[in-house]
Amino acid sequence: MVDWISSCYHVGPNIRKWGHMKLRNVLEECMFDKQFCKSPLIYQLGIGKPLIVRPTVEDVHCSIEGYAAGSCIPSPQKNVGKDFLKKYWSRWKADHVGRCRAMPHIKTFTRYSGQNIAWFLLTSSNLSKAAWGALQKNSTQLMIRSYELVYYSCPQTLQSVPQFSCTERNASNRDGLALGKTIKTKLVTLCWKGDEEKEPSTKTVRLPVPHQLPPRPYGTEDVPWSWDRRYTRKDVYGSVWPRHGVATVCIPSGRFPTLFQC
Repeated sequence: MVDWISSCYHVGPNIRKWGHMKLRNVLEECMFDKQFCKSPLIYQLGIGKPLIVRPTVEDVHCSIEGYAAGSCIPSPQKNVGKDFLKKYWSRWKADHVGRCRAMPHIKTFTRYSGQNIAWFLLTSSNLSKAAWGALQKNSTQLMIRSYELVYYSCPQTLQSVPQFSCTERNASNRDGLALGKTIKTKLVTLCWKGDEEKEPSTKTVRLPVPHQLPPRPYGTEDVPWSWDRRYTRKDVYGSVWPRHGVATVCIPSGRFPTLFQC
């Protein structure tokens, strides 16, 4: 089940149909388990502590594309270098799917508790007003500059989705639905280690969350990647950054430890 949270220009009564106002509306319509009360909210790029997953300079340096991968991780130093963001930064780790050295360009948002997912959002939208919109004229107008695509999923959106499966267990679930039995749906990560057989009245849906949960906070030597800085320590291909043009900030060679492990 997909909810489209498109970004385009709207005013008046349609203001809650687009951008961040649409997401707010979608989340307000969903009921979540108590375990997600005050649980963390992750932005990959509220009530619970927000976390922002972003590759470090060392991650990009050791990635399968080297510094070239950094061109797909936008944000200048003036944005990612703000002091108030330091407590939110979390490491990009994806060992569970063998993609730790593959730098992400997708943007995801999720609220989780352990390996259980309250809701998950995958989008082309950067974390910006251009993509998500900004309220104007005393909140009567929503200005959005970009056209974006979003996939949103929560237990309610998957509750009534017809599924095909050759397994006996899923066949019994369909029989239960046919008999009018209530089948609860829950979202979990690929690392969830519960026993589905012990919960016959629950349909467990595994979502391929691209990074590990819970995310690991930045260490004291970790620095978020920004694409307008100069990095003189050669990457895995013997290249420096930028390859062409002039950068604005110079980072001394050897500042970052070579402790990246995958």
